[in-house]
Amino acid sequence: MKSRQQGVTVVGMIFIAAGIVFVVIMALKLVPAYIEYATIQNHLRELARAPDTRNASPREIMAAFNRRAQIDGIASVNGRDLDISREGGEVILSAYYETRIKMVGNISACIEFEPSSD
Repeated sequence: MKSRQQGVTVVGMIFIAAGIVFVVIMALKLVPAYIEYATIQNHLRELARAPDTRNASPREIMAAFNRRAQIDGIASVNGRDLDISREGGEVILSAYYETRIKMVGNISACIEFEPSSD
């Protein structure tokens, strides 16, 4: 009786490893954009909830955001990109921006973000 071998061949292992490496490289390129989005969203929430922001002018709010963005190295959004509104005595801050990330060759990922203080 012949015994039948089971398992993955060397070629199969190379393809699996290449797939895993590809996914990891793509993730490493995309994760910084999502980290920046989370940072922007946290800044918008903190600014909207700050007691001195309720009576601040839009220009003062934009300047406060620009100071925070400069400290954290945020380049995708600045104070002029903020949408500032007031509802029931509360300040609502939001923004919209797109980030393009070069993936491989002439292929890029375009990611749209809409952080908000809500």
